[in-house]
Amino acid sequence: MKTDKKVLWIGLLLLGMLNPGRLWGQVNVSGKSGLLYIPTAEVQKEGTFSFGYTFNPENYAFRFNRKNSESISFVNLALLPRFEINLNLLNPNGPIRFQDKGIGDRQIDLKYVVLLEKEKRPALAIILSAPFGIDNSLITNALVATKHISLTKSIEAAVSVGMGSPYSLYRADVRNDQDSDIFSGYTLKDKRDRPYYYLAGPFGGIKLSYAKKAGLMVEWDSQHLNVGAYTTLFKHWTIQAGLLNGDQFTAGTSYSLNLFQLPKRLRKHE
Repeated sequence: MKTDKKVLWIGLLLLGMLNPGRLWGQVNVSGKSGLLYIPTAEVQKEGTFSFGYTFNPENYAFRFNRKNSESISFVNLALLPRFEINLNLLNPNGPIRFQDKGIGDRQIDLKYVVLLEKEKRPALAIILSAPFGIDNSLITNALVATKHISLTKSIEAAVSVGMGSPYSLYRADVRNDQDSDIFSGYTLKDKRDRPYYYLAGPFGGIKLSYAKKAGLMVEWDSQHLNVGAYTTLFKHWTIQAGLLNGDQFTAGTSYSLNLFQLPKRLRKHE
């Protein structure tokens, strides 16, 4: 890792330590609020910035299915109270063909919470992937609802149900060395024609959390039943792991901090 990148990561970690307020850091495979694979309609506090990494196993790899496991890096920013921007980068692990090498599969996702959660109403969010990338693998065009239920003073359940569109705009026939016009080459395709696809059809899941410090997850990702667990350390750092379809393990980690909240020592002088 280059020196400037090391300085950036160390700076973000120090900023998080100065800002000790607890943040909801549980995210899915692409860095959005969610379980293992599925997203949720949970609302991040304005200014919440998250970054992290997910390991996706070979049998469930989105782009290199049954050939290579994948590394997915991501950043997520709650730019406005209901609006989030997510950037993720997917790369294969291990040897690949020369023509498949490059920066990686880059994608931008936008999430807007249409309805906030009320006592008798779940939150409702829409998530859309920008179509400008070439043959993206983690396209998320979905509508999802989430309701939190207090079971005890310390235990809370978050139930989420949603629908992912099987149809998306692709630029599958455009080569990277010929990508001079991001507004050309679009084709409407069915994701279910791929060897393995992400979120095409109904999905849902439940997350049981203890004091927002640790929890268990069960989900249906429109293809498989997945189970997992997570824990949050030092109020900002989340570690999670799961078993996909009773077959292979996935794991990930993320770190969250609030860019708009001043440290306590600075707020005293306001």
